[in-house]
Amino acid sequence: LFSDVPADYWAAAWIEQLAADGITGGCGDGKFCPENSITRAEMAVFLLAAEHNGEPGYQPPPATGVPFSDVPADHWAAAWIEQLATEGITGGCAVGLYCPDAPVTRAQMAVFLGATFDLPLPE
Repeated sequence: LFSDVPADYWAAAWIEQLAADGITGGCGDGKFCPENSITRAEMAVFLLAAEHNGEPGYQPPPATGVPFSDVPADHWAAAWIEQLATEGITGGCAVGLYCPDAPVTRAQMAVFLGATFDLPLPE
């Protein structure tokens, strides 16, 4: 499906399934960019698209006042970020900030996935 994801790539099946489920369209020009990291803004889209997988073409409600001073209402991901905050999945990266262009660490991703899918904490 993506020109930069060969069939024998270790994550090819997962990537193909994300595309089939409408969770990703790749990074543009028919590519997925599998070795690139993602930003917190991109992660918001991934998480909500996955959470709402049963709703084809899911779009969050329009942003009405993103609670983070570093995410203006006209930011391309403002609605996604606001919805992530509305659902209690994120409180941002610092008081009043979301840091939309910052990369997401694996540890942060673990917390975001747990919060998005209400995964129980191990005892």
